[in-house]
Parts: sequence; structure tokens; C-alpha cells
Amino acid sequence: MEIKEVEKDSIAQGLGISKGDRLCSINSHKIRDEIDLMFYENDGNLMIEIEKEMEHEIFSVKKLPEDKLGIRIVPFSFKRCSNSCIFCFYDQMPEGLRESLYEKDDDYRLSFLYGNYITLTNMIDEDYDRIEEQRLSPLYVSVHSTNPDVRARILGKDKNKTDIMKSLERLVDAKVEIHTQVVICPEINDGEELEKTVFELSLFFPNIRSVAIIPVGLTKFRRGLFSLREMKQEECLEVIEHIFSWQEAFRRRFGIGFVYPSDEIFIKAEFAIPMQEFYDGFPQLENGVGNSRIFLDGIENIDTEEIKEIKARIVFITSLLPLPWVNLLRKRLVFETSISCDIIPLENHFFGESVTVSGLLCGEDILKAIETYKKKSDLFIIPQNSLNEDGVFLDNLSLRDLNRLSGEKVIALPLPISSFAETVKREFVT
Repeated sequence: MEIKEVEKDSIAQGLGISKGDRLCSINSHKIRDEIDLMFYENDGNLMIEIEKEMEHEIFSVKKLPEDKLGIRIVPFSFKRCSNSCIFCFYDQMPEGLRESLYEKDDDYRLSFLYGNYITLTNMIDEDYDRIEEQRLSPLYVSVHSTNPDVRARILGKDKNKTDIMKSLERLVDAKVEIHTQVVICPEINDGEELEKTVFELSLFFPNIRSVAIIPVGLTKFRRGLFSLREMKQEECLEVIEHIFSWQEAFRRRFGIGFVYPSDEIFIKAEFAIPMQEFYDGFPQLENGVGNSRIFLDGIENIDTEEIKEIKARIVFITSLLPLPWVNLLRKRLVFETSISCDIIPLENHFFGESVTVSGLLCGEDILKAIETYKKKSDLFIIPQNSLNEDGVFLDNLSLRDLNRLSGEKVIALPLPISSFAETVKREFVT
């Protein structure tokens, strides 16, 4: 594997290992990807094989097991998804977005490293062996249904290749911790099918630690695709009612609730967000389960005394789903400080009005909202999760572009939200 970077003052730099060298093996184990590097560099005595300009060199290293070599290798080529899911978001996107958004992955290594959800439909024996050997846990699995016929219909594959229970058994045998999700497609895997799925997954507790229930997301680009509809308010309420009942049983058996609806289901149902105890440590936070509770608690923890005397006009730009929570933040600032606040609730014109989550807001829509805002503003604040780690929106516009093109000061909402006062002070107190 080609070395992408060597950290300054690291063990690797001290050995003379450089960017562009190739890491061949550690203690005779071939290095296939960064997981192998993470796993094998933990020994105290290492024999490292490096290829430099077509010549192979062996370096001997003695170190503490917790010390890292300071090597970063070029990312591996991941396994592509071979499913044809009826709700696949990749099939609902227009051209011109970030290139990485068109790469459909279904790789257990990305699940382990980054929490990506996988279907297990492309796993081979060697994959399971490696997961067990290197203790690659936790993993995140898209189940959708434990009924082979229903799951095959959802994934667009032969049911002989989609038997999730057998695949989960192999992971359980490997002592892997698993978090699962079910994307609800109305009239396909809801109702009795959903209940069956949840309770069959509970048979694998404690290896399966959680089940997230997510509503299907549909964009305006669903042309020529499987006919699906969104969940209705009454259906969201029904799911919440059932989950509360199921949680009671699971708490008696397991000590945790085990199954959790996404925030989107609560908001669509116009149902109050539960308290922290409901989420048992937030195991599915990255999947949109519990973020609203953390946001609400964070609002309460903002130290408004620090910014009480600041006089400024702030405009929050948000999508429709989290609008009630952003409005609570606005009210607290207006009532307890000298800051004047406004909110622009933004419909998602890019993906379609049915898409209401903030993570799918695009720079183009936000830019138009700023340009059409008529009042004077000192600061525009946008959702943090609409940007990737490089500060780029889905449509390739960056936060820097947004500032330049709008001629306004635009920042991302700080996370955790409890640090909001510190951010405002940095912007307005010299």
C-alpha cells in the first residue's frame, strides 16, 4: 500500500520512511488497507517491510504497543454495492453533485471505520474470517426486513442472496457488536412485518445492540423508479406507539429499549422528543436518532450571560424538519440577550419539497435565501450537517464560496450547541 503521509516526529519518520514509499508487510503480514495497519502495528516488536524506489528494506522496531508508527496509507478501493434497493438515494440524485456521492459502497471495512451501513449481500467466507480474526466491531447493518421475500423485494435481489438471519448468525458467532436499521417503505415492510423484524432481531441480543427505524426518503428525481410514498403522520404515530410498547418489553428483558425511531418520525408525527433516558446512550446518533434531544438539551446549557450585552442581528437558515428546535434557540436569545434573531425556514428546492432534513440542504438553495433576505444582517448561521468535513455542500458549493458569492458573513452552527455563546463572542467581541 502506498504511503500517503508520514507524521512529523513519528516513529516512521525516524526510520526514514517517506511519503510515496510502499508499506508491504508488518511481521510478515501483508498490509491490504488501513485496518491491517491499525491491527498489526499494535505489537511491541515489529519487522516492517518497505518498498523504496523498487528496493525492499526491512526495519526493526521496538515500541510500546499503544504507540503508532505515524503512517497514513492511500485509502483502499471499497466494495461496490450490487443491490438495486427500491428506495436507494443514489438513484434519486441529479447530476453535478460531489463525485463521491455517486459511489455506492457496501463494504464491511467502511462500516467498521466510519459507521456506514451495509447489507451483507456481498460477503464471502474470507470476510467473516477477517472480521473474527481482527475483531472488527461494531458493524452497522441495513436489515429492512427479516422476511427473506420482503427483503429480496426491497434490495432487488434473489432471496437466496438476501437471507439476513444467516448472515447475522455468522457475525454473532464472531462475537461482533451490531447496530441495525430498518428503512420503512409503507405497505411493504411496516405493520406486522416491522414487528416481526424487530423481535427476530432481538433474538441476537446482546450482539445486536440496537435497531433504528427510519422513514423512507424520496426526492423529486424519482423518475422511472419503484412506486413508493412517504410515511403519513398517522403512520408515524402508529410506529411510535408500537415502539413504546416494544421498548417496555425489551427494557424488562435487556435493560435497554433496543429499538428507536428516528427524529424524523417524531417530528412528522408532531410528537414530543423523548428525554435522554429513552435513547440508552444514543447508539444510533449518526443515523439521525436522538440528535434533536441533544440539540434541545444543548440549548438549555448555553450560557447566555456571556453574550447578554452583544448587539447584533443573526439570521438562522434551517430546513423545515428542525425548524421548531431552531425557533426555541431563537426565542432564548431574543428573551435573554440583546441579539436580534430571525429564521429563514428553507424548502429544499434542489431535491424537492418532500426532503426536509437539514443534512440535504444544498449551497445553491442557501445562497438564494441569503440573496433574497431584505433586512440587514451581521451573521448568517447554517446547519453544520449540510457540509462535509471539507466544508462543502452536496452540490459542490463550499462554505467559502457561500461567503464570497453572497458578500455576507456565513458560518455553520457550532456543535455541540452548548458552545454557541463562545462562537458568538468570537464573531462579535474583539
